[in-house]
Amino acid sequence: MKKSYIIGLIILLIAVGIAYVSLMNKRRATTQNDQSSSAIVNSDINTTASTSATASYDMDEVIKHNLVTDCWTVVNGSVYDVTAWVDKHPGGREAIISLCGKDGSAAFNNQHGGQPDPATALVGFKIGSLSQ
Repeated sequence: MKKSYIIGLIILLIAVGIAYVSLMNKRRATTQNDQSSSAIVNSDINTTASTSATASYDMDEVIKHNLVTDCWTVVNGSVYDVTAWVDKHPGGREAIISLCGKDGSAAFNNQHGGQPDPATALVGFKIGSLSQ
């Protein structure tokens, strides 16, 4: 009787150990995926920011970039190419699409005015300033 009890206890401990290792591997994979997603968003921001942010564009040029696949907007006198952000915007793609080819200052300020995270993300997409 004692021998079968000990064998059962050993099997139970092995099963618990396997479940624990499986759970830890799943958590590790989830963390790595989250870090990869963050790196992708950051690389999109950094790639866009590395383009000539000192360029000057007039509104006629911005208006030409009014497609979901080529989306520029103006916010507070700066021009942003937000094409890569359309499908990543936490508020949904429509919020960005509605600004393509337009001055989105009012919409951006009404939605995000004074919030540090949206302003920081936006800086990464700056390609220049709006000329008068």
